[in-house]
Amino acid sequence: MDLEKFESLFLSFLFATIISVIVQKVAKAFIGEEDYTKINIKKLTIFLIISTFVYIISIFKIYPNNLYRFGYFIFFVLAIIISLIDYYTMYVYDILVFSGIIIQSVVKILNENVEILVDSVLAGLLCALISYLIVKATNMMGTGDVGVYALCAMTIGFKSSLSLIPGSFLVSAIFLIIRFICGNRDKKIAFPPYIIIAAILNILGF
Repeated sequence: MDLEKFESLFLSFLFATIISVIVQKVAKAFIGEEDYTKINIKKLTIFLIISTFVYIISIFKIYPNNLYRFGYFIFFVLAIIISLIDYYTMYVYDILVFSGIIIQSVVKILNENVEILVDSVLAGLLCALISYLIVKATNMMGTGDVGVYALCAMTIGFKSSLSLIPGSFLVSAIFLIIRFICGNRDKKIAFPPYIIIAAILNILGF
């Protein structure tokens, strides 16, 4: 391994470690001290560092455009925070979702391509509308999930967003089957993590 690659890996790992600390601090502020103490911090830290490290390396290899890298990275950080909070509280905070939507809009504007911005906005509106109708018709999800769908769709674009909703249901079905096999029969689940996983898999080219 040459020096340049070693430095790149080292900086990515260092950055992943810093992000892990930031994510935990923000999540703790929203979750609350009492509920946060129930979390296995060691396992959470290991998961955050490894997943962030792999994600950073992946987007740098896949996307040459630094603005896209920045947008996808900020999305990942906010997505992890939203997922953690929702998993432990079953609540999605609008401020986090709207912050993500604003950042993604700014990234698209900085690309100086109106088509990309319009594509992103249409993707967000489409997924928000479809998920809202699903919420009203079935009560399978919460209203907070609508915002998460909009954020994810704006991040990945219109074409990719067409598979976001079915993809998220497929991911949730896989995890539910695994949980059932492992003996967890709890019917109440936090759905945003599955939406976010579907979006991240799309970003990484799956």
